[in-house]
Amino acid sequence: MTDELNSFGTILTFAAKLEEALEYFYKQAQTASEGDQADAFADYAKKAGKRKQRLIAIRQENVTEIVLEPIEGLNVQDYELPVSTPNTAADALHLALTLEARVARFYTEAGPKLNVTEPRRAFAKFAQETNERLEALKELA
Repeated sequence: MTDELNSFGTILTFAAKLEEALEYFYKQAQTASEGDQADAFADYAKKAGKRKQRLIAIRQENVTEIVLEPIEGLNVQDYELPVSTPNTAADALHLALTLEARVARFYTEAGPKLNVTEPRRAFAKFAQETNERLEALKELA
């Protein structure tokens, strides 16, 4: 993948990969955690999987509507997730906060650059959900 997220397709593909990485991370984090934290991580893994599927569907549904206007100002390095397997519950929580902050920033910054209404709305919703998840994670800390 290129370092620039410069088209509708590359942005949607990258977003799906972010959600796939989150799903993987939360499954790993669940095993390093227990109680409410483990339950929350299991729920977040499911939600990431659903968002990934939604992003794939949005991309497929909007292929013919895409106006091939170049998109500028989004670079992969700014949003890549440094996913690693957490060893402890505290490590899992710290990593979750870091990852979710980066994902929230991606959806917030990428959404307005999309030239199709449905994906732009989906990104706004995902940004809001991710910010809500960040607040819930802070309460677990």
